[in-house]
Amino acid sequence: MPDMTGDPSGELEQRVRELEAENARLVAATGSSATEAVAKRGGRPRRSWWRAPLSALCIIVAAVLVPVSIVAAWARAELVDEDRFVAMLGPLAQEPSVQQLVIDQTMAAIEQKADFEQITGSVIDGVAGLGLPRRAADALDLLRQPAADGLRNLVQNAVTGIVESDAFANTWTTAVRGAHRVVTTTATSDGGGIVVLTDDGLGVELGPIVEQVKSGLTERGFGVARLIPSVDRTIIIGDGQTVVTMRLVYGVAVAAGTWLPFVTLALFVVGIFIARRRSLATVGSGLAVALGGGSLALGLGVGALGVTAAAQNLDLPPTAFGVVYAVLVSDMEHTAGVVAILGVFVAILGWALGGSVSGRRLRAVVGGVNTSARRALTARGLDTGRFGDVLWRARTLVRGLVIALAVVWLLFLRPLSVGDIAVVVLTGLAVAWILEILQRRPREQPPTTDAASRDVGDDDLREGDSGVGKPVSD
Repeated sequence: MPDMTGDPSGELEQRVRELEAENARLVAATGSSATEAVAKRGGRPRRSWWRAPLSALCIIVAAVLVPVSIVAAWARAELVDEDRFVAMLGPLAQEPSVQQLVIDQTMAAIEQKADFEQITGSVIDGVAGLGLPRRAADALDLLRQPAADGLRNLVQNAVTGIVESDAFANTWTTAVRGAHRVVTTTATSDGGGIVVLTDDGLGVELGPIVEQVKSGLTERGFGVARLIPSVDRTIIIGDGQTVVTMRLVYGVAVAAGTWLPFVTLALFVVGIFIARRRSLATVGSGLAVALGGGSLALGLGVGALGVTAAAQNLDLPPTAFGVVYAVLVSDMEHTAGVVAILGVFVAILGWALGGSVSGRRLRAVVGGVNTSARRALTARGLDTGRFGDVLWRARTLVRGLVIALAVVWLLFLRPLSVGDIAVVVLTGLAVAWILEILQRRPREQPPTTDAASRDVGDDDLREGDSGVGKPVSD
């Protein structure tokens, strides 16, 4: 033990020599252990060569699945949620271009069954056959085309009035809801509905139909309807292959839309977890997500041009088909854009946690702010005690849990919006910051006599709070 009454500089030099000797002993011991470990492995250091290619493979596959997951999730939502399906297609009844398409197609169907020139011509011929004077008959004959055009305009005005009325919008909504219900009932029927799939093929059960007839007649006052017996009969209307295919497609779409986003997320997580440089893998995953979402949004935009060209080839109004296409893909396009923005955020987060000089400086600034905040709270008597010690020791696990819960929250908010992402990100950052402030770090505690000289080796410096050292995420 050094003489405490001697020269202070001599004591300091002796202390430095002791520390250097201890450091040399530790370095020698560490080098000997490493040499022995290498010798046990046959003189060749073991390297996890498989981690980098497997990580890259997981991230690439997940990137390919990003647009597929968005489409699958959209298909599942539209197939399962009847109200959402109606809310998507119902407003089309009030779109002027769609209304005009309905009017034109209705008039075309009417003119295929009714020849307005023949109808008005028959009427004029009947009037002329009553023995009118020749001049009157000639004048009446001049009215054939105007009369046909007038009748056509009269019918078109009637059709236009009906299509543009609120009654038509209600009828359209009812028809859309009925179509969705028929599809889902047929695809998911377990034998309790009207349309059933039996061993003999696709059939329609007459029992429920007869019961509805009895109920309707009874409500109208026909009491004799109660005497109609119950019917247990099924009419076979087909071999059921179409229904089998429909049920298969429906089941695959629902299952893929439910689980594929989770599978895609799991591949990203595995790719980051097994990577040799996790910060770089995080940046790559973020860019992959952004690329997947952006490519889908771009593809849907190009698809609009294809729909327009197809409508022109079919001699149909491209405007109406463009409106319908826009309504169908609007949710997917929006979700794809939001996912692209989320990917950019993840890439920025990976950069901030990486080993670049700028990332380390950013962490140093944030670490300094957090340290000042913790010291200020401690000075005001706020001591988190054992809870703060646990937060410090399990800080990596706590940060991972916050990120995982934020991701799960985003998955349950599908379809996403920019506002949803902003709320989740800001909430996650706030929670993570509060948990950082509540930590009780040893270096920031009041120093003791023996601990004052050992502050240099504190774990905070290795974590990057000082701006140097190993990246947090690597």
